Amino acid sequence: MPSYDDDLPTQEEEILLKQLVEHSEEQQRIHAIIEVKNLIIGSKRCKTAFYRVGTVDTLFNLLKELSSVNNTELLIEIIDCISSFVKSNNKNIVNRLIEIGCIQQLFFLLSSRNGSINLCESCLRCLRSFFLPKLLTTMTFSKVDYSNPFLTPIPFVLLCDQDKHKPPSLITQTQKSSSAIQLTTIEQYSPIDILFENSQSIDILLQSLSLSKSTQLSIVEILCCLCVNNERQQQLFDKNCIPTIMHLLVQNIYDKQQNNNNKITSVSLTNEYIIGVCLKFFCSLCYENPSIAQHLHSITYTETNQTLCDIVSSLLTKINRPVVISYYASKFFVNLCKTKVLLADDSFVALDSLTTLIHLCTKSITNKCIYLYIECLDTLIYLLNGNSTLHHIAMYTEQLLSKLFLYIFTPSKILDEHIDDSVLVQIRSSALTLLAVLSSHHEDIKKRIAEQENLISTAIEFCRSSNSLLQLAAFRLFHGLSRSVHQLRTTFNDTICDILLDAIKSNDLSLVKISSCVISNIVLEFSTCRTRLLNGGILNILLTLLTHVDHDLCINSIWALRNLSYLATLKIKQDIITGLTIDRIYSLLEQCTDEQFLICLLSLLRNIFDEKDTDALLPMFNEAKLLNTLQRLLEKNNPEEIRRELNTLIDHLNSNNNPSQQRLSSDSVNSSCRTSLFPEFVCDEMDQLDCS
Repeated sequence: MPSYDDDLPTQEEEILLKQLVEHSEEQQRIHAIIEVKNLIIGSKRCKTAFYRVGTVDTLFNLLKELSSVNNTELLIEIIDCISSFVKSNNKNIVNRLIEIGCIQQLFFLLSSRNGSINLCESCLRCLRSFFLPKLLTTMTFSKVDYSNPFLTPIPFVLLCDQDKHKPPSLITQTQKSSSAIQLTTIEQYSPIDILFENSQSIDILLQSLSLSKSTQLSIVEILCCLCVNNERQQQLFDKNCIPTIMHLLVQNIYDKQQNNNNKITSVSLTNEYIIGVCLKFFCSLCYENPSIAQHLHSITYTETNQTLCDIVSSLLTKINRPVVISYYASKFFVNLCKTKVLLADDSFVALDSLTTLIHLCTKSITNKCIYLYIECLDTLIYLLNGNSTLHHIAMYTEQLLSKLFLYIFTPSKILDEHIDDSVLVQIRSSALTLLAVLSSHHEDIKKRIAEQENLISTAIEFCRSSNSLLQLAAFRLFHGLSRSVHQLRTTFNDTICDILLDAIKSNDLSLVKISSCVISNIVLEFSTCRTRLLNGGILNILLTLLTHVDHDLCINSIWALRNLSYLATLKIKQDIITGLTIDRIYSLLEQCTDEQFLICLLSLLRNIFDEKDTDALLPMFNEAKLLNTLQRLLEKNNPEEIRRELNTLIDHLNSNNNPSQQRLSSDSVNSSCRTSLFPEFVCDEMDQLDCS
C-alpha cells in the first residue's frame, strides 16, 4: 500500500481550497465545496494531503459560521464533505475533527431544527460516520457490518456444563477490546463519551426518529454503537429507548408486508434495513446484561398484544427471509439464553435460533456474505459453549460437521478464489473453535470429531503456524478433546506433548494460558502423556507459573498440579511438595483468599495424602500443626465447596491415626463440588476451572 503521509495538494487543488475561504458568493462557495468533496471521496491521498494544509479546520469553521444562518444547501454540502473525511482510516484526521468539536456542532444543528429534513439527514449520516468502524479492506462487505465491534468482548473460555450455574459475565468500562481491528473511537476521549457527556444528546436522537426512514436508520445504528458496556446499556435503558425502537421495529415489519407485493421496491428494502438494525440494537442492548434481557423478554407491544419474543420469532418463520434479519433475530435469542433468561432447550433457542444459525452458515458461500457466515459461526460458538444439551441437535442439523471440516481442510474450494488469506484464516479458526466447543462434553461427539481423517494432523500443523488465530483455535480443539479419558489414551501423543511444552514456554500469554488448560487434563495418571511431560520439565514450569501475575494462569497451574498428584508415585508427590515448600503451603492455607485456588490446594493435599503414601509424607508437615490449621479454616465462614474439601481432608488424616474409623468417600462428599465432566468416568479430577 502506498503511503501518502508526506503528500501535499497539487497546484490546482491549492487554488480550489483557497476558494473555500476567499469567495463569499454562495454559489461559488458551494461549487468549491462540491469539488473538494468529489476529490476526497474514495481518495486516501486527497484526504491526507488536504488535512495536512488545514482543510478539516477550514470546513469546520465554515460549519460554525453558517450554522446560525439559514443556508441549508451550503450547510449540507459542508457536512457531507466532513462526513467523507470522517470515513478516513487516518486516525489523525478523525481525532482532529473530534478535538475541534465537530460532534457537538452537529448536535447543535440537530437541536436547532430549522425545518429541513435533508439537513437533519445529512447531520445524522455524518454523526453515524464517527461511530461506525472504518473498513480496513477494499471489499464491499466487512465483518463489522454484522457484528457490533464496540461491545466490550468477553474473552473465550471453553466452558463445561457446571458453568451454566454461575452468574453471567458483566461487561464494564475497564475491560478492554482485544480485537485486531483498531477503531478510531478507542481513544482517551471517544465520540461515545462526548455523546453521553450531554444528557440531551440521546433525547435529540430519539426526537429525530420521526423525520424520515433515513434518520431512523442512522439513529438506530448510532444507538447500537453506544452499547459498549453494562453502564452505557443502562443509560440507554433509562432513556426509555426500548418502547420507541420496538414501535419502529413493528412499524417497519408492517410496512414491509404492505409493500412486498412480489417485487423488490426501494421502500421494502429500506424497511428491511431498519428491521435489521432495530434487531441489532436489541441484541447489543441485552448482551451480557441479565436485567435488560429479562425486561426485553417480558415486554409486550400493546397495540398487538404480542411479546417482543413472539415478534422476533415470527421473523424466523418467514419463507425467503433476508439473511441479515434472520441473523439478528437468531442472535437476539442467543443473548437471552446466555444471560439465563431463556433455557437452552427453550423453543426460541433450540428450534428458532440454533437451526437458523446453522442454516445460515451452511448455505453456499459467496463473497458477499462471507463475513456474515463467520459471524454465524462465532455466534454458534457463543451459544453452544457451556450448553451441551444443544450439541447433538447442532451436530445433526444440515450436516454441520461436514461443512466445518470443509472450512478447515479446503476452504478455498468452496469460497471464491479471490478471497483474502486473512478471511480464510478467520473462517478456519472459527470452524475449529466450534469443533472445540462441540467436543467438550459428549463422548460420542468427541469420538466422531477426533476420528475425522486428517483433523488431528491439521490441528498440529495449525499449532506450529505463525498465525496466532489458527494456533489458539487448534489448542482449543485439543482442550476440548482432553476432557475425554478415551482421547487421553488414544489421540494425544508425543508430538502433541512437545507442542504443548513449547507453547507453555511462549512469550504469548494467550498461548501459555490455553496450553496450560490442556496440560491440566493430560497430566492425569491414565494419560499416555504424563511421562513425556514430566521428562520435559512440566513440574518446574507449573511451579513457576503459580506466581504469575495473571490470575487465570495461576488457577490453571494449581489445577494441573492437583491433577498431576492424583494417583502419582511417591517421588512425584515428594517433588511437588519440595517445589511448593512446606512453609508456602501453610502460608497459602492461612492467607489465601481466592476460593478457586484454595479448593485446588485442598484437593491437591487430599491427593498427596493417599492411603499408601500418608505415612511417608505426613511427617514432613507436622501432623498436629496441619490438622490445627485445617480446623481453623473450617471454623471460618467459607463457602460450602471449601468446607466439603476441608471435611474430606480432615477425615482422611484422622482415619490415618485410627485405621478402624470409617473414612468418608471423597467422591460422595465432593460430587457437587467437582462433578466429572464425563459421567462414565468415576474419577472427579478432570478440569472444571478452565481459563483460556
